[in-house]
Amino acid sequence: MRACAYGLKTDGAAPVKIARIILFVALLSAISCERAATQPGAVAPDFRLNDLTGQTRFLNAELARPVVLTFFATWCAPCREEIPHLIDIHSRFRNRATVLCVDVDPENIDKIQSIARSLSIPYPILLDEGKKVMAAYGVQELPTTFIIGPNGRVASTFSTIGEREKKTLIETVERIISK
Repeated sequence: MRACAYGLKTDGAAPVKIARIILFVALLSAISCERAATQPGAVAPDFRLNDLTGQTRFLNAELARPVVLTFFATWCAPCREEIPHLIDIHSRFRNRATVLCVDVDPENIDKIQSIARSLSIPYPILLDEGKKVMAAYGVQELPTTFIIGPNGRVASTFSTIGEREKKTLIETVERIISK
């Protein structure tokens, strides 16, 4: 045992424990900062992604109206289950809001195209090479959906969209449109 600066006796493990605590707090802060970028009220990170047709899309170019931005993967069953809801939302707000889908597994392009054709997905599917946009938004689970107002700020976020979430999402988009 040795005495530390405050007169307490330690076995030498205290500095290691303190270092671990500091590292843990630093990691939590980094995670919190990443998620804070996509919390309601935060400015949504702009991006530049190609869609399935090869056209480049920019978020800022879409912000003349609200944007429903969803993150998707072909292997994600809940992602596929919410597609009919997103199609309904796209149809409902066709000229007043934009639905964009960011696919985070573009290496499965054939599967993405097959899903888009078989479900007649009318909204653009964007390919997130290297998951850079997913990281910029702090997406930790799929699906994740953001409602972004024309001011470029995140208005709301959703995990999986079912009937109840769809109702809330529609109300949120209608509220943004009416402003």
